[in-house]
Amino acid sequence: MKLSVIIVNYKVPEYLHQCLLSLEKACKGMDAEFFVVDNASGDNSVQFLRNLHPQVNYIENQENLGFSKANNIAMRKAVGEYLLIINPDTFVAETMIRECAEFMDAHPEVGATGVKQHYADGRFARESKRAVPKPLTAFFKLIGCCKWFPKHPVLGRYYLGHLDNHQQQEIEILSGACMFIRKSALEKVGFFDEDYFMYGEDIDLSYRILKAGYKNYYLPVKIIHYKGESTQKISYSYVNNFNKSMIIFFRKHFSVYSWMLELPILAAVYLKAFCGFINVSIHKLFKSNQVQPDIMSGKKFLVITDNPQADKAVDKLRSKGLKTDILIIDDKVRDFGHTTTELQGKGYDFVVYNVNSFDYAQIIGFFENEHDKFAKPEMAIYHQDIDKIITTYAVI
Repeated sequence: MKLSVIIVNYKVPEYLHQCLLSLEKACKGMDAEFFVVDNASGDNSVQFLRNLHPQVNYIENQENLGFSKANNIAMRKAVGEYLLIINPDTFVAETMIRECAEFMDAHPEVGATGVKQHYADGRFARESKRAVPKPLTAFFKLIGCCKWFPKHPVLGRYYLGHLDNHQQQEIEILSGACMFIRKSALEKVGFFDEDYFMYGEDIDLSYRILKAGYKNYYLPVKIIHYKGESTQKISYSYVNNFNKSMIIFFRKHFSVYSWMLELPILAAVYLKAFCGFINVSIHKLFKSNQVQPDIMSGKKFLVITDNPQADKAVDKLRSKGLKTDILIIDDKVRDFGHTTTELQGKGYDFVVYNVNSFDYAQIIGFFENEHDKFAKPEMAIYHQDIDKIITTYAVI
């Protein structure tokens, strides 16, 4: 068996369906097995997915065990030469699997590789490549230096912003959203540390792979990671789990440092956690005093289609009262998508692509070429088989 794909699901069945569709295309012609570990979603996720992807091995947990434990259950069953750990809220370019496998085959000294992640608006996801959060690197990250000096090799080192995002290169820390790992390396260093419930386990595993004498690499092969940061971080659980993981990592790997060095690091972590809890509390108080509108209310959509009379995505959006325009597919649109000059400045919030008309790699490329900073529009993907439009914020 060449590859074992492992995905942990928690209440995102439509996103996971999309992820599996892209992976099935990317694994075509390869001997691969798939595992989905459901962390007690309680929403019929497994039944929904089993009907669409009967070849997948499903593991149903009776409680939410967190990211590390859930992945480890499947990792113990996996028999592939390589393991792909990937988030359900992703989809991959058709060449991604082959490029990672060929690179790993040619470089036996490499323990794991990460890839070039993009958000749904085309921005590069900085966590695609990171440095080991040694005390000074972690301290600069915690006090905001990465934001103010993103390309500085010391102050902004955490995200390795001084390295070219478009170049294959050796890095230190991979993102748990997509880790392509050599099974023999895992057998040497062990699986995810189950002390981490969520966040930090990818840093810990990456670091152990390095300490075992392997190299970690970043490959500029593309995936989309929705990761709705605007909503994800406005929760007590996020603040608690994220900051707790930083403390676990520091005490596990850098306890040899004197208390004089440990004190400012832990002080920065606790201060950041305190500020996070205050921010969440203010947000929830403000939110509780308002009538919450539909998250998609007032959004403007552009649907790219070759048959507007039969396009159910158009009907679906208009039936919900959402502003919707149509772009007919021709040779120019097939090559450039929505990035043609004529469409610039039209104020679209989302561009809807049908995966029956475009490759995943094409769709990613249209947005990747558009910008590096936040700007409209974001991608939305229509799936005819489930009659759903998938966006960062909602499934329509």
